[in-house]
Amino acid sequence: MEKSFVLAKSDFQKFLQRLSTFGAVHAPVRVSDQSFAYKPVDLEKEIAFEALRTILPPKKFLYPQREALFSYDESGIVSEPQINEPLVIFGSHPCDLAGMKVLDYIFTAPPGDSLYIERRKHILIVGLSCLPDKYCFCESMGTDSVDDGYDVFLTDIDDHFFVEVATPKAAELLSDNDFLIPASEPYKQAFKDFWHDRKALFTNRFETSNLPALLDLEADNPVWEELGNRCLSCGNCTFVCPTCYCFDIVDIAQLNGKGQREREWDSCQFTDFAKVAGNNNFRPGPIDRLKFWYRHKLHGFQDAYQLPTCVGCGRCTVSCPAEIDDIVGVVVRLEGSRQRDSIYAKEEKN
Repeated sequence: MEKSFVLAKSDFQKFLQRLSTFGAVHAPVRVSDQSFAYKPVDLEKEIAFEALRTILPPKKFLYPQREALFSYDESGIVSEPQINEPLVIFGSHPCDLAGMKVLDYIFTAPPGDSLYIERRKHILIVGLSCLPDKYCFCESMGTDSVDDGYDVFLTDIDDHFFVEVATPKAAELLSDNDFLIPASEPYKQAFKDFWHDRKALFTNRFETSNLPALLDLEADNPVWEELGNRCLSCGNCTFVCPTCYCFDIVDIAQLNGKGQREREWDSCQFTDFAKVAGNNNFRPGPIDRLKFWYRHKLHGFQDAYQLPTCVGCGRCTVSCPAEIDDIVGVVVRLEGSRQRDSIYAKEEKN
């Protein structure tokens, strides 16, 4: 099967119906004047193609907010969850695809998370192009475009989508159809023009070439105290982040000896996250916790895997009630080479 096709937007419903033969299709849906969320869809008109970022990233499908690991009784483990429900994630932008790639590194590294690995087998990912707004800085993080991490990718070129089929699973699903045509040269040129022109639209960026060194040099910069003193320790930044993966394990026990062990999202910004035996806490204050989060996003993961865990989606900036998670603004301040007002400056709010 060819790898590059063109889909007329007038035929999109046919394409959507074919996706639904793989499994339930979840796509961005408008849930308020300003917010979007992944919801099950059946019709093209339900999809918010204009959505730049959903409230929660697609990590919620790969790594649910709460899930049972196993159930047990007095004799031991009784059953483990069966994960075999196929699912299509439609409309993931390049930054979110990069985020899922980071999760793959984390959860498939030996010995591997069996639940994650099994769930990943039953998911089909359909990426979608986008145009940046003032919060997007994926260009600075190198995640404004991707070459892998998806089964199918759609690039919007006027009245058509340029369709890239990347995996055998997707090729099999989309074989023998009457809505995809091989991409001819004019469509290929339109595809190249889109991605070239898109670069010029990014306005939120920084130019630091060595973030780990910068964070090491500026570990005692006053900016950390300023931001930490405003932090509410609410954990919003971690829950909306496409790559934050901390979790807690809890046992839900019954009086008859039966019970269930569950995993649920946790946050390094919570007061008790770093509390250990003896009532000691090695990150007791919000300043310590906020600095740790920034370092992990821009430094810690890169040491091991040569890539940061921040993908530049802007969700943390949008969702922070204390208005302190302006990552671009913080990096520029740490650079000290030029001044940049936060995108949340008072004059812009008024």
